[in-house]
Amino acid sequence: MDSGDYNGDGTSDIAIFRSSSGLWAVRGITRVYFGRGFDQPASGDYDGDGGADIAIFRQNLGLWAIRGVSRIYYGTAGDRSSPADYNGDGFTDIAIFRAGIGLWAVRGVTRAYYGTVGDSPVPGDYEGTGTAAIGIFRPLTGLWSLRNISRIYFGSALDWTLPADYDGNGLFDVAIFRPSAGLWAIRGLTRAYFGCCLDYPLRADFDGDRTSDITIFRQSYGLWAVRGVTRAYFGTTGDTPVTR
Repeated sequence: MDSGDYNGDGTSDIAIFRSSSGLWAVRGITRVYFGRGFDQPASGDYDGDGGADIAIFRQNLGLWAIRGVSRIYYGTAGDRSSPADYNGDGFTDIAIFRAGIGLWAVRGVTRAYYGTVGDSPVPGDYEGTGTAAIGIFRPLTGLWSLRNISRIYFGSALDWTLPADYDGNGLFDVAIFRPSAGLWAIRGLTRAYFGCCLDYPLRADFDGDRTSDITIFRQSYGLWAVRGVTRAYFGTTGDTPVTR
C-alpha cells in the first residue's frame, strides 16, 4: 500500500508535514497537528485498513507515534526509520536501520545484519511477492544490495534513491533522481529530465493506475508537478512532502 494514500481510495494524496508547528495537511482530506521539531514523518498502513496513518518517529526517544493507533518505543538516536510490510500481511511494520552496526530490526518480524556505515536503507518489493525485502544503497560506489535477491550498481553519491513500481508489473524498480541535472533514471525502463536542484523527488500513484508517477515538490512555490498527470500548489518553504 502506498504510504501516501490517506483515505484508502487507491490513489496517492498530496500531503505535507510542517515540522515548525507539527501540522499534517492532506489536500482535500484533513489538517491535523501531530509531532514536532525534529520528528521524522513515517506514515504507513499500520492497522491494515487500506489507508495511510499519520505517524512520526522521534529518534532521540525511539518513539513511534501512530495517530489513533499506537505509541511504541523501538529504536534509538541515530537509527533510520524504515517502515514497510516485511512479512506480506498487509500491515506496515515498524522498522529501523542502524547503520553503525548494519542492524535491521523489524518489530515482531526479524532482526538481520545487512549494510554498514554510510549505507542508506532501500526496502521494497523487488520480487513482486507482496513482501518488502531488506536492501541498502551505498553512495560511494552506487551499489544497490538487495538481501537474497541481487547486487546492482546504479547511481552515485549525490543521487536520491527512489525505488518503486514505475511500469505496473508489481515489482519495485531500482531508480534514482540526480538533482544537479534533474535526471530520473529508472533501471531497464527510462531516463527522463523532470525537476531540478532543490526539488523533492517523489514516487507515488496520483492517477490510480497502479504505477508510480515521476513527481517533484518545489518548496519555494509550493508546487507539486506530476509528470503527465497534473500540477498543483500546496505547501510552502520548510514543508516536508509526506507522499512516499
